[in-house]
Parts: sequence; C-alpha cells; structure tokens
Amino acid sequence: MRIKGWERELRLVVEKHIALPSAYGISDCYIIADDAVEAVTGKRMFTGARGYRTAAGAAKKLRKRGFLTVADAFAARFAEIPAMMAQRGDIGVIHQPNGDVTGGVFTGLGFFTRDGDRAVFLPCTDVARAFRVD
Repeated sequence: MRIKGWERELRLVVEKHIALPSAYGISDCYIIADDAVEAVTGKRMFTGARGYRTAAGAAKKLRKRGFLTVADAFAARFAEIPAMMAQRGDIGVIHQPNGDVTGGVFTGLGFFTRDGDRAVFLPCTDVARAFRVD
C-alpha cells in the first residue's frame, strides 16, 4: 500500500540522487530503486541489502540472497507488469549495451536511473521489465 505523501517523498528521492555522485552503495541502480520503494511504501525492499562500495560488493549482496541481477531482486518482492502500464513510483530495469541490468524508478519525467557517472531520465519505452510497487 502506498503511504500518504508518497508523491512528495518520491520527488525528494529523485532530487537527492540527481545531486549525489554516482557511486556503489551511495547512488546506484539498486539504491535509487530501494529509496523509491521506501518513499512509496515506507519500507525498504530487503533488510541488510546495503553496505557495499564496489560492483563486486553489490554482486555479492545480490548473490547472498539468491539473485543474479537487480531484476531478480525486484521480481522476488513485486509483481511484474508490462512496462507501458507502469506508474510513478513503480520500479523497473533496462538492459545496457554491455549486458548489465540497471534498475530505476518511473517518474513523471520518464524512467530515472544511473548511466555511468550521471543520473538520467530515459523514455519508458527503454524499460525491459517493470514491477508494481504497492
């Protein structure tokens, strides 16, 4: 269930991540989605999923829970929906040209995620998988 005031909280999450540097464990594709989930529901996706500082550390946290990618983590927690049916506050993933799976959140401006060293808003049509956050 979405909490009262989630729209404002989601906006604050996006603004925070726009201002933060791109860094594992600080502002990366999982942290953005997890912060968005907390803004919308008041709860994080998984306890103990943070505390990494490198790509290897992030992968280790995922594997510890039985996930290969952030998409696996999202799917374990939320129902998958068609990307074009996603609404603000829902989360999803895109596939990078190098094969990486990158998570993010749907906003009024598009799909918000990290692309290398920068925060970006992508067209929702770029999203490979989407998950209803409720």
